[in-house]
Formats: sequence, structure tokens, C-alpha cells
Amino acid sequence: MKGKVLITGGLGFIGRNIAHQFKENGYFVIGIGHGKATVNELQEIGFDEWHEADLSLESLEKYISPPDLIIHCAGGSTVGISLENPYLDFHKTVNSTLELLEYIRVCSPQTSLIYLSSAAIYGSKEDKLIDVNEYSNPVSPYGFHKLASENLCKSYNYNFNIKVAIVRLFSIYGEGLQKQLLWEASRKIVSAKNDLVFFGTGDETRDWLHVKDVAKLVMCLASQSFHFLILNGGFGERITVKEILNRLLNEFGRTDIKIGFNDQTKIGDPKYYHADISDTNKLGWIPSIDLSEGLKNYVEWFKSIEE
Repeated sequence: MKGKVLITGGLGFIGRNIAHQFKENGYFVIGIGHGKATVNELQEIGFDEWHEADLSLESLEKYISPPDLIIHCAGGSTVGISLENPYLDFHKTVNSTLELLEYIRVCSPQTSLIYLSSAAIYGSKEDKLIDVNEYSNPVSPYGFHKLASENLCKSYNYNFNIKVAIVRLFSIYGEGLQKQLLWEASRKIVSAKNDLVFFGTGDETRDWLHVKDVAKLVMCLASQSFHFLILNGGFGERITVKEILNRLLNEFGRTDIKIGFNDQTKIGDPKYYHADISDTNKLGWIPSIDLSEGLKNYVEWFKSIEE
């Protein structure tokens, strides 16, 4: 066995994929968080232990013996929800991170932490490559809360010598994700009788990274020696929203309809995102699933669950 890893938010979309990756690579995998799964489902995902509980110092002390590594996937999940209920988003994102860091400080100071943050901390930027030294300018509670969690990680690293790596994820997608742009667009495309209209201008850019490449990046980090590290988690390619929706339309074979935009901007949605992953590549990690393959697989999965 290579070691013991704890994954917070383990039944979430990203957490599941990371658990599977680590189990396949010989780790003892423990999960904590909320969500229902049978014993067989937990084993299939890759969990050796699962604890359905809040992420608090009390529950961590009760259920978890000190692991070698903690991968922190728990927290608020969308900009929209953070705008609807900023208090709850703060609790899920910032408070949970503080509880986890305090657990490491008090109970397991040798444990390394990988925190999956978000490109939302960059906020509103020009249409350019964004590197990790770019100043933070969040434009949503979601982004502010991720930044606050990063600052807590910095504080515990500086004051208590906790080893931390932060990965700022850009637009994550893949089979199994039932929210955000690709999911909502797919639902509209399969049922559309007329042309479709989406928010924005269509010229907004995003940098899409498949969830399996996220899991491989985290696995790569687990083999590294780090004290404090910040990396971008993207593919390193920009694509406009208009282009990705049209490519999605083509994958579904819907040549009978067209995509349009209403020129209205959603609150909290930055216009441009393009990840500079040069530092991440230096670890020996290169994303392997390009958008053509990823979209094809996503559409095949979507069709399979709609049947």
C-alpha cells in the first residue's frame, strides 16, 4: 500500500474520480462528506472507508486516524448557489477548510493537504493567459470564499508549517457531471424544437479540463515533495462559449437548429478564462483528453442516461 489518503466531499463529481484514481494506484482511500451510496457503489468508486458526516474538527477527530494526505474537494459548488445563499456557501467552503486545517494542526501535523480551489479567485480579467501570480479579483461570493480558503491555507502553512498545494481549477467537465453549461445545454439540445438562445454574447472564453485529467494531476502532486505550492488546473486552451456549444450541437447531430445569444451577462460570470499551465507541466503532468474526445464521450454518456 502506498499510503492512506482522505478525500473530503468524496461523493462529489471530482471527489469520486479522484478516489477511483488513488485506489487504482494502490492507496487506502477514505472519504468523508454527504451523499448516499451503497457498500457496492462505494467499493466501485474506490473507497475503503466512507463516513457520512459534516466536515468538522469533531467529526474528523472521531472518525479519521491521521492520513498521509488529504485532498480537500468539499465546499460550495457553483456561482449561482453562492449568490442565492452566500451564508451557506461560506459555511461549506471557508468554515470547512478552517476545520480541516485545524484538524491537521492539532491531530496530524505531518499530513500534506491538496486543496482544490477555483479560477473564480481571478475574477474579471482581460482575454489573456492567466498565471498563478495574477492578482485576485473575484466577482462572486463563490470566488471570494475560495480566495478566503486559500488565505487560510497560506496562514496555516506560514504559522504552523502545514504542507499545502493549491490547485485552481478552471472549467471541469466529464461523464457524470449533471450541472453547469454542458449539462444544461445538452438537456436543451435533445428536446429543442426551435433554435436555442443562451446567456451572454457567445464570445466569452473558457478553458475546459476533463475530470480524469484533474484526478491524474492530483495523483501527480501526491508524488511530489512540496511545502507551499499554487498551480493552475486547466487544459491550457481557450475556446469561446459559442464554439463549444456549436461543437456540442454537432455531437448530438442536431443540424436542424441553431445556437444564439441574448447579449445579457449573468452576475458573477467573468468574461474570459485561459489557464497558463506551464508551472503545472513542470511536474510532469500533461492533460491527455482533448476537448474533441471529451465532448464525444460526454454526449455518449448523456445519451445513455436519457434512454
